[in-house]
Amino acid sequence: MSGHSEEEIRATIRRYIMVGTTLFVLTVVTVAISYLQLPTVPAIVLALAVAVTKGALVALVFMHLIDEKQLIYTVLGLTVAGFFMVMWIPNGWDRGIIEVDSVYSHLPKEQLGGEHLDEHADTHGGEEDHGEAH
Repeated sequence: MSGHSEEEIRATIRRYIMVGTTLFVLTVVTVAISYLQLPTVPAIVLALAVAVTKGALVALVFMHLIDEKQLIYTVLGLTVAGFFMVMWIPNGWDRGIIEVDSVYSHLPKEQLGGEHLDEHADTHGGEEDHGEAH
């Protein structure tokens, strides 16, 4: 034996049956949502809510992640921090908070299509000689 009592095994089997039944019901709900003829956005929101719930049940119960709370919170925190960082970087570029010196900013305007060169390139000497051989 693996050290689990008969009652623990029964409780685990009961949990698996409950989760399996819930997944079946949520699958029926997903199919029913498709027949409701909802507008696109509410249909997508409902479908994603059901999908996230089903995915969470599978991950938490069948992959035993429900017992790994500290690891889950750490990974979740890092994911949220990374998400906000990735969302902030382009915002910083647009607002001038983050200065990006593009490779293209040093090319002559003719190579970039003339008037399509942004003003950022002009501030860094787009036409000036940087010591390269011509």
